[in-house]
Amino acid sequence: MSEEPLIRVDGVAKKFCRHLKRSLLYGVQDVAREMLGKKRSENLRKEEFWAVDDVSFTVHRGEIMGLVGHNGSGKTTMLRLINGLIMPDRGSITIRGQVGALIQLGAGFSPILNGRENIHINAAVLGIAKSEINKKLDDIIEFADIGKFIDAPVRTYSSGMRARLGFAVAIHMNPDILLVDEVLAVGDLVFRNKAMDRMMAMANSGVAVVFVSHNLSQVDRLCSSAVLLNKGRFIKKGPTAQILTQYVEENQPSYKAMYSYPGTEQAFIVKEAAILAGDGTAVKRVISGEPVTFKMVFTAVQNLEFPLFTFIIEPIDKRSVATVINQPRQQEQRRSYTPGDYLIEAKLDSFLLQPGRYTVRLSVLGLDTSILLGRVDNIINFDIDARPNQLFVTNEVFFVEMTAQWRSS
Repeated sequence: MSEEPLIRVDGVAKKFCRHLKRSLLYGVQDVAREMLGKKRSENLRKEEFWAVDDVSFTVHRGEIMGLVGHNGSGKTTMLRLINGLIMPDRGSITIRGQVGALIQLGAGFSPILNGRENIHINAAVLGIAKSEINKKLDDIIEFADIGKFIDAPVRTYSSGMRARLGFAVAIHMNPDILLVDEVLAVGDLVFRNKAMDRMMAMANSGVAVVFVSHNLSQVDRLCSSAVLLNKGRFIKKGPTAQILTQYVEENQPSYKAMYSYPGTEQAFIVKEAAILAGDGTAVKRVISGEPVTFKMVFTAVQNLEFPLFTFIIEPIDKRSVATVINQPRQQEQRRSYTPGDYLIEAKLDSFLLQPGRYTVRLSVLGLDTSILLGRVDNIINFDIDARPNQLFVTNEVFFVEMTAQWRSS
């Protein structure tokens, strides 16, 4: 990556007003101050709030950076500032190169014009010559893959078709910087995979990508780094997995508590659960590769006929499944339960996973394994540490299925 960033955000802040009429008044006042050569007011006025406050980060060539945070954390506002749609009230943003932005679905499209006409209009706005866009037109239409709708008015498009066309236009304008906000949320699986593959290819060619999505698995798969925002303020920038874990821990407190899905407690109730080290003591930290036992005490509320218990281990941010520990599917290797309290254990001789923080959820299927009796999230949260001199070539979490020795009493 180039040492000189394509995007530099320094101490940026942006405020908005909750009251429409007052907002218009403040707008007139700010314009008047600028015409008189004065700075805009940097203090909050009545009904104003900071949507973004003191945010700083850089994005280099070839970097795909995710913006992460709950609703209202300032992600879309930050993209609009980078794109120049709005100006900061404080701080500065330095951009090197051409920006291609897909911040709002269908933004810049005329609903009464067809897709082909909108492609030409978008290109003209970006200052691209008609001859140049004519060379790219077939590629744009092919990538959008909306068939005969390319010659239909955009107002007749579904949200997915708008996303396809908007994304196709943005990536074919040869931007140095690509800004993408929640666009993949409305696309189908084929389009999402095609779009993510294209963004990776663009990054490999030197494009800087800023990506916003509430889908943590997409952020994890696509982004090499991430920035965490909270209530408009910059919290941290770092490796994607690290930022996602911090985001979940700080902003999703429900992930820390055991949670039974509706209907589960009509079949069974988990009373306690723990992970045991090789010596049988309950632990919160496990050494990768060491033997462990998953222990659970539960109450059968009704007769459970040959249920199938499964422990599913995931990173704390739940962006992927790390491993599944299944009971044997053969009915003769399982047992039935009448109402009462029971202990169930799954022992593994070697619990080899990447270092990190994990959570365990329980899934219980009935005699007919197509029927879900219940699911309980976060029955155990724990950390995995590496052994001395144990090397891992990647921070990615890969799925493996582990075989355990099951015991019930």
